[in-house]
Amino acid sequence: MIYSKLFKFFIKELSTSKVQIIKVFFTIFISLLIFSTVLIFRNNIENEISNNSRVLLGGDFELSSKNKPLNPEFLDELKKSYLLTKIFEFTSILRSENGESKTIRIKVIDNYYPLIGKVKVEPANSLNTLRKRTNVILVDKNIKDNLNLKIGDRVKIQSTFFEVIGFIKALPEIGGLFLFGDQAVISHESLKNLKVNNLGSFINYKYKIIEKENVKGLSENLSQKKNITIKSPEDTSQNLKKIIENFIYFLSIISASAILISGIGLKNSLFSYLSSNQFKIALFKSLGMSSNNIKMLYYLQTLLILVLCSLLAYFIGFLVISFFDYSLLSFLNIKFQVNFKIQEYLIIQLFSFFIFFIFAKPVIDSIEQIKVSDLFRNSKTNFNLNYKKKNLFEIFSYLLIFIFLFCILNVKPLQTATFFLFFIVIGIFYYFLSKVYLLILNKVKNTKSISVKIAIKNLNSYRNLNSIIVMTMGLGMTILFFLGIISSCINKELNNSIPRNAPNYFFLGIQKGELNLFSEQVQLIDKESKQINMPMISARILTINGKNPKQVINENNKSFWFINGERRISWSKKPPSNNPVSKGKWWDKDSKDKLYISLDSKVAKNLKLEIGDSITFNIYGNSITGQIKNFRKVDYTDFNMNFAILFNPDYASKIPHEFISTVKFNNEELVSLRNLLKMLPNITYIKLSEYINKTKNLLSKLFFVSIIISSTVILIGLVVISNAVNVIGNLKIYQNLVLKILGFEKSNLIKIIMFESLLISIPIIISSLIFSIIFSFIFITNFFGINYNFSSIIIFSISSVFIFVLMGTLFISNNKYMNLNTYFLIRNN
Repeated sequence: MIYSKLFKFFIKELSTSKVQIIKVFFTIFISLLIFSTVLIFRNNIENEISNNSRVLLGGDFELSSKNKPLNPEFLDELKKSYLLTKIFEFTSILRSENGESKTIRIKVIDNYYPLIGKVKVEPANSLNTLRKRTNVILVDKNIKDNLNLKIGDRVKIQSTFFEVIGFIKALPEIGGLFLFGDQAVISHESLKNLKVNNLGSFINYKYKIIEKENVKGLSENLSQKKNITIKSPEDTSQNLKKIIENFIYFLSIISASAILISGIGLKNSLFSYLSSNQFKIALFKSLGMSSNNIKMLYYLQTLLILVLCSLLAYFIGFLVISFFDYSLLSFLNIKFQVNFKIQEYLIIQLFSFFIFFIFAKPVIDSIEQIKVSDLFRNSKTNFNLNYKKKNLFEIFSYLLIFIFLFCILNVKPLQTATFFLFFIVIGIFYYFLSKVYLLILNKVKNTKSISVKIAIKNLNSYRNLNSIIVMTMGLGMTILFFLGIISSCINKELNNSIPRNAPNYFFLGIQKGELNLFSEQVQLIDKESKQINMPMISARILTINGKNPKQVINENNKSFWFINGERRISWSKKPPSNNPVSKGKWWDKDSKDKLYISLDSKVAKNLKLEIGDSITFNIYGNSITGQIKNFRKVDYTDFNMNFAILFNPDYASKIPHEFISTVKFNNEELVSLRNLLKMLPNITYIKLSEYINKTKNLLSKLFFVSIIISSTVILIGLVVISNAVNVIGNLKIYQNLVLKILGFEKSNLIKIIMFESLLISIPIIISSLIFSIIFSFIFITNFFGINYNFSSIIIFSISSVFIFVLMGTLFISNNKYMNLNTYFLIRNN
C-alpha cells in the first residue's frame, strides 16, 4: 500500500513538472542524439567494410606485380591451387568522335572477372558482349554524361577506335578511391592494338585469387616472392577504415564535447529547477519526508528521464542513419544494414548514467540545504555548490571512468585521451579564471559608481554560479572559435584548391623523341603558355642502409607511402625553385659513376634518415645504391612538379627515361587538345581541376556534416549559458525588488547587466581565442594536412555575436524579474 501511494505520488510529481523537466533535459537529449548517431554510423560502416572486405578486394587475396605481368608458367602453377582472374589497369585518354576528351582509368578484364560480387551494367547483357567481341568498351556514367555518349557511339583510345556497348553502374572491387579520371572496362583481346608500356599510364597488373577447397592460406613459395605485393581482405578493411577514421574521430570528439557541455547544462537547469521548487521541497519536509526520501524522489525522476532520453535518442539516431545520404560514401559501393543492437543502446544508456553521477547527483544532494523555516519567512535559501572532499572524489572517479570508456570506444584512443586532457585543463583554467578576476575586482575600492559596486557585489554573491557560467562559456567559446577557425581554413582550401601559379595540365608518357614535337604543339595552342619538362623513371626501394625498410618502418609512420610501392624519380642540375635545400649541399660537381640522392625533408625526418645514409633501388631489374646528399623542403600543395626523390643528372641521364610536363595556359577555357592528341595519341594528360574536384566534393560533404553537428553543439552551449544566466536571474528577484524600492530606474539595472556582461566576457574571449588558435593549428596541420589560415574577420564576427547573445540573454533573463509586481513579491506568494 505504501509503495502504491509512493508510486502515485511519483507519477503525479512527474506530470506536474513535465514542462520544466523537458527544459531541464533538452540539452542532454540533443547531445545523446549526436552521440547515438555517431556511434551507429561508426559501427555500421566498420561492420559493412569488414563483412564486404572480400568483395571489396575481389577475392581471398590480391597479387600485384606493379608494371610487369607475372610469368605465364608461374600463373599456371597458381591455377592448380587457386581460382584466378587477371586484371590489368592503366590510365589513358578517351576521345569522342567530336574531339572531346577525358582522362580515364581503364580496367582490362578476362572471362573470369569478377570472382566475387557482381558487375552492375546497363544493358544487363553488355558484360557478356564485351567478353565475346573485340574493340568494344563499357564506360561509367560520369564519362557518359561528360562526353554525351550513347550506345553505339565510337570513342578513341590512342589510335584505336572502340564501340560503346554499355554503361557501368557499379564494380564490386575498389581500384582506387581517387583515380586520375573515371573508369572504363575492356577485354584482354581488345588490348592488343594499344601501347601501354610507358610510365604515364600508371600501369598496374593485379591478380585476384580464391582458394580452392583443398587449399588454406598462401603457400610459402608465393608469400616469399619479392616482386609481388600481396593484399588480403583484412588489408582492404584496414586501409578503408584508416581513410574514414579521421572523420569519425572528429565527429566523436564533437559528440564528447556535446555530452560534457550538456552535462554542465543539466547541472545548471537542474539547479534552476530545484531553486524554483524550494517552497515545495520545504513543504515536503514539513509533512515529514526526510531529505533522503526527497533526494530519492528526484534521483528516480532524473534516472527515468535519462532512460527515456537515451532510448528516444537511439531510435532517432537509428532513423537518421537509415536515411543517410549514401552519396557521401558512394566510392565504397556499400549500403548500411542498420539493425537494432542492444549493446549500442546500453553504451548510450551507460554514458547517460555517468552524466547523472558527475553532474546531476551533486546538485540534487544540495536539497539538504533547504529548511522548513523557509516556509515561514519571505526568503529562499541560496544553494551553495561547495562540494565536500567525498563529492569531489566521486565526481573525479566517475569522470575518469567516463573518459577511459570513451577513449576505448573511439577509433583513436590516445588522441581522444589528449582531447579530454585539453578539455579538463581548459575547464580548470576557466574555473580559476573566475576566481582570479574576482580577487582583482575586489581590490577596486575607489569607484563611485553604484552600478559598478552592485555588479561586483553580484559577482561575489553568486561566485559559485558565476564559476559555472565562466567554465561553460569558456569551453563553449573555445569550441566555437575552434570550429570557426577550422571551418574558415577548410572553406578557404576548398575555394582556393588550385594555387594561382599551379599548372592547368600534367602531361605524362612523353617519349624522348617526342619532346620537341610536344613543345611545338603546346606553343601552337597558346604562345604565352608556360611549360616545364622533366625526365622521369620508376624505381622500387629495396633497402635503406642495407635493411629491408618494411621490417623497421611501421605502417603508422606518416611516410610509409615512401617505401610502399614504386616511386617516380627525376633529376635536375639545379635545386627546383619551389623545393629549396634545407640541409646538406647540392651536387655542384656531379659524378657520372656515383649516384647521389636529394630527398624530401619530411620523409627524411619521419624515417629518421641523415645525410650520408644509403638507399638501394630496383631500377628496371638492376640494383643501384645511392648516397643521400641533401634534403629539400617539398610543398606538394602547390601542385607543381614535385618529386620526393631527385638524382644527380650526370649519373641518372644514362638510365632509360620518359618525360613529364606541366603546362600553364594563359586562358584555360580556350584550350583545345584535339590536334595535340592527334599528333601524340599515346600520351596521357591530367586536368588538374578535375582531379581536385574529386577530393573537393568529398571534403565538402564531410565538411557539411561536420558543420551541422558542430552547429548543434554550439546551440547546446548557448542553451546551457542561457540556463546558467536564468538561475542567477531567478535568484536576483528580491535584489531587484529592493533596488526598485530604493528608487533604481530600469536603466540603472540595465547598466549593471551590461557591466557584468563585459566583466565576464572579455577575459573569456581573450583566453578562449588563445586556446582555440593553438588547438586548431594542431588539428589542421596533423589531421587535415592543409594550410593554416587565421581569419580575423571570423574571430571578430564570433566575438561580436557572443557578446551580443550574452548581453541579450542576460537582459531577457533579468527583464522578466525587473517587471514583477512589487506587492506580489512582498506577499509570501
